[in-house]
Amino acid sequence: MAVVLACVINGDTMTGVLRQATWLVVAVIVLIAVQMIATYLPRPRVKPVVDV
Repeated sequence: MAVVLACVINGDTMTGVLRQATWLVVAVIVLIAVQMIATYLPRPRVKPVVDV
């Protein structure tokens, strides 16, 4: 009900709202996939800085 009311107030169509929601879901899935892949990548070893 709140989504329909927001659409009426903002002048959006339900199709536009569903399109935006679809892209949001796609972006979240891509973000999760990137984070999962990053855990399997080797981490570079950084040498400690030695002060003289």
